[in-house]
Amino acid sequence: MKHDEGELKKLEIKKYANRRYYDATHSRHLTLEEIRSLIQQGYDIRVLDAKTSDDITAQVLTQIILELDTPKLDSLPVPLLVRIIRMNDQLVKDFIEKYFNQALKSFFDYQRQLEEQFRQTHGLPSVFPSVAAWTKAVLQPFSTAFAKPASVPPTESESASAKQAKSTNAGLKRKPKSNRARRKPGRTSK
Repeated sequence: MKHDEGELKKLEIKKYANRRYYDATHSRHLTLEEIRSLIQQGYDIRVLDAKTSDDITAQVLTQIILELDTPKLDSLPVPLLVRIIRMNDQLVKDFIEKYFNQALKSFFDYQRQLEEQFRQTHGLPSVFPSVAAWTKAVLQPFSTAFAKPASVPPTESESASAKQAKSTNAGLKRKPKSNRARRKPGRTSK
């Protein structure tokens, strides 16, 4: 029996009080490092507290970042972290849903448009791997983690972002090639 690829890439993990993790999908114990490696390989995980059955996925992912990927924390500005700590839970959720998801979507759209422009300019077929698809796959956990449950039509700011990306692409296309520095007669370079 052949399983759907998406089904194979999902793991349900139980966390026990002694900090042990059990992969209920494949009946095996895991370390935090192994869970990190599985996530990097493209697996989606769901972590449940073995005692209460509460979903603690966000806490475990945060623990992985704090313990195993600390350099990534340097990319978050300190003022943002301070504000997140000071804000109440609902404000943080609203902020992430509204602004972070819009920024992520705009980034994906801009990258896709830029890549398409590059392909057209250089006459490359669409057979070449897509950088935008790779980036989207890497950042997908962020967008799904903060995704709104209902589908929402694009907002005015998203439309404005798309227009800005198009005008930027047009500006890049018109930019003249830089001329080589011209030497003055009688001067030699050493």
